[in-house]
Amino acid sequence: MLGGVPLHPLLVHAPIGLLLFGTLLILISFKWTSFRLFALITLVAGLFSGAVAFLSGDSAEEYAEANLPSVTETMIENHEHFALYSLIAFGITVVLLAIGYRAKGKLWITLSFVVALVGAGLLAYAGHLGGQMVYAK
Repeated sequence: MLGGVPLHPLLVHAPIGLLLFGTLLILISFKWTSFRLFALITLVAGLFSGAVAFLSGDSAEEYAEANLPSVTETMIENHEHFALYSLIAFGITVVLLAIGYRAKGKLWITLSFVVALVGAGLLAYAGHLGGQMVYAK
């Protein structure tokens, strides 16, 4: 918290942008293999920033419970779980992409892209759940 305001809403945008951009870079790397390293670095940065955003959620939870009466514990837990699932999916993506970085063929890159798409869907849903808590009445 900074001056009684949670940092979580500020911090979540970096991993969203980096992880989704990294997913796009994997797709581009099917045609231009030089983008694989760029995708890998972007996804690693996204994972680190995602971990920071995830950890900042505890103070945002306290703030929501105190200031947003329509927010329930179940809503918070669902948001937290889907955020964690997306980080796990992108962690798996990084491992697969790191293997595929040096491997011949496109099997590992294809697998990393599929898992990244799953992670992107989970990330989008986690963001939707977070938005519902703040903006839905």
